[in-house]
Amino acid sequence: MREDINKIEELLERCLTSENIVYNDIRSFVLSNSKRIRSKLALLYLKANNSEITDDIYKILMSGELVHNASLLHDDIIDNNDVRRGETTIGKKYSSKMSIIAGDYLLSIAVKNLLSIDNSEILNKFLICTQEMSKAEIKQFENRGKKHQLEEYLEICRGKTAALFSAILESSASICNLPQENAKKLGEVFGILFQIKNDISPSSRDNDKKNGVFTVFDILSVEKTNNLIDNYKEEILSIISKYPNEEYKQGIEDIINSL
Repeated sequence: MREDINKIEELLERCLTSENIVYNDIRSFVLSNSKRIRSKLALLYLKANNSEITDDIYKILMSGELVHNASLLHDDIIDNNDVRRGETTIGKKYSSKMSIIAGDYLLSIAVKNLLSIDNSEILNKFLICTQEMSKAEIKQFENRGKKHQLEEYLEICRGKTAALFSAILESSASICNLPQENAKKLGEVFGILFQIKNDISPSSRDNDKKNGVFTVFDILSVEKTNNLIDNYKEEILSIISKYPNEEYKQGIEDIINSL
């Protein structure tokens, strides 16, 4: 999929201006050290279903990357982060206000890009997604310092992370005339799994503890957390079981095992 990922990188580079040092730093932030996991999952999903990667698909994937990066710029302010991807954050280098404005700038580019797709349903899916992301972040902020139940934790994961995976996959399915409910479910389950795996990483746990955020290890034992992860992996395998292209279906399996 290297050519497809390179295409997305080119589109991102083209849409981000370099008018001054601030714009250059925003551009560098978006273009550097990202795994593009959302785009990779969507490409694997589409190729596993023998679908063509069209210009509209590239626009959806590029927009998904912009929304994700906008959320990181906002998260850095919420979490008081000084470093992101090994570099000084926009908020630390300039100010928290600049990080918020930069995030809004990326969101505006994403919306403009989605408007160029001749399908109003796509923009609506992304607008609902960003609303869900914001609601989940508000709930997490309200819960700081409080230990909550597993279902409430999973609901936050569903909103702040899985919603974007689902929006990207469901929108891609819509363009390619694939079952949208299946795509949405894959995005939701993968997104929750992705967030759980992120939350149990040492660096993330340290940051969450610093900010009073309780996550899965605060709710479940290590053994039960591992069982939960295995259950989500099995659910993904069930969701993709009938995809016709075995090579790319194996790619999805590989990506969940690499998390």
